[in-house]
Amino acid sequence: MIAKPHITVILPFHNAAPWLSSALRSLRAQCDVELRVVAIDDGSTDQGHLLVEHEASLGLRVILIRNETNLGIVTSLNRGIDLADTQLIARMDADDICMPDRLSQQIEFLNRTGCDLCGTWFIEFGQGFSRKVRWPYTEEALRTSMLFQNTVLHPTIVARREVFEHYRYREDYNLVEDYDLLVRALNKFRIANVPKPLLRYRRHAQQATQARRDAMEAVTQRIRVEALRQYGFNPSSEECKTHQQIRAPHSIHSTGDLQRIDMWLQKLLSANTKTDASSVIASQWMRACIRAAPLGRSMWKMYKSSPLSMIDSSPWLARADLAFLAATRLDYRSHTFSVLRRLGLSA
Repeated sequence: MIAKPHITVILPFHNAAPWLSSALRSLRAQCDVELRVVAIDDGSTDQGHLLVEHEASLGLRVILIRNETNLGIVTSLNRGIDLADTQLIARMDADDICMPDRLSQQIEFLNRTGCDLCGTWFIEFGQGFSRKVRWPYTEEALRTSMLFQNTVLHPTIVARREVFEHYRYREDYNLVEDYDLLVRALNKFRIANVPKPLLRYRRHAQQATQARRDAMEAVTQRIRVEALRQYGFNPSSEECKTHQQIRAPHSIHSTGDLQRIDMWLQKLLSANTKTDASSVIASQWMRACIRAAPLGRSMWKMYKSSPLSMIDSSPWLARADLAFLAATRLDYRSHTFSVLRRLGLSA
């Protein structure tokens, strides 16, 4: 009989009682693995620890750690990693749900490809319609996409122990500590996504206030610049500003700004000639044009005239979506726009 692979799942939680049982049950249902959960109760004031103890009584192997006060996600994650005694370590959040074969599929992927860390595609649910999120999955595409945003969903991570021995979560990058760790890990390790939805990622009102989103954007901007420099670029201050606009959480109102984004992306393209990398860079041109919807027909003409649109492999529906945005001039922060995003359009 072939021995099942051993893996430790790090699961921090804070006042997550409404969802915690579902998350733990999905771990207890994992097939073809021997797992242990390190659950860190980060100063909760609800009864979440009792739910963990209940799942343990039903057969889930759990080490429960209780922080006396709320120490934060970074401290809790690093504490959990210190307690892991397996060669494979996974992440999980208390409000998400694993597919039954999530861990076995990811371990098989690491063994087959030789990668050191992998995430997965996922199903987003909980606010509006559910949708399947397909992020870049090959190593080259993912490396390139990380210049613009984090494209490895944190609670889907499975990694070899060596990754966390070399790179710890850092308090200075709280709120996007996963993005920071992954960008640094790309210096030394191979990272990819399994192109299958293996986790259900829950959206709910308690996840982030606007103040937290603004703080996250500020730290994210730092990481984007660090990623550019890590990958051999030395952007000017003006180029840094242009780069941030591509994925900014607000609209672009200037044709000059959009033109500069076009030129900057073409510069990045000239340094990334591999097909997967080129495709990611071209897709960012559409993302920028989505934010430039208030420019109307001017945006549409600029999108069509750019060489980037010729290599953009986005499906026809995405292009139709862009044409609709040009016609309606929707602001990126408008309610209508948020509805389109929940429908899986206008990413």
